[in-house]
Amino acid sequence: MGIAEHADWLTPERRAEHARIREEVKAELPEIREHARRKHEKHMREGTPPDKARWVLTSERHRQGLSDEDIMARSGLDAAALQSMYGLDARPTIETMEAYARALGKKLLIVLAEVEGEEDT
Repeated sequence: MGIAEHADWLTPERRAEHARIREEVKAELPEIREHARRKHEKHMREGTPPDKARWVLTSERHRQGLSDEDIMARSGLDAAALQSMYGLDARPTIETMEAYARALGKKLLIVLAEVEGEEDT
């Protein structure tokens, strides 16, 4: 249902409130986009912690507008492997994440880094 279909039951006050909220969101979009760009650049520079890698991959899938079916067709993953990418307790294999990344036209890289605050022994 679109805005026009809702307009009949919206009072003038509610329409004004909706318009105000839309303008606030519109005004904040450049800041939100800049924040996302900086986070993306940091991930590209420093890597992505394993617990965030699934989120980065699935966010990229959404950005590209790909469905689960698209990912399965491009990656060769079956539905069970694809499901291992989703959910709070998800634990996909590295192979699954590599195939998912390839389906997005990306490469999964693993970086071994020093833990911050600990000296090299």
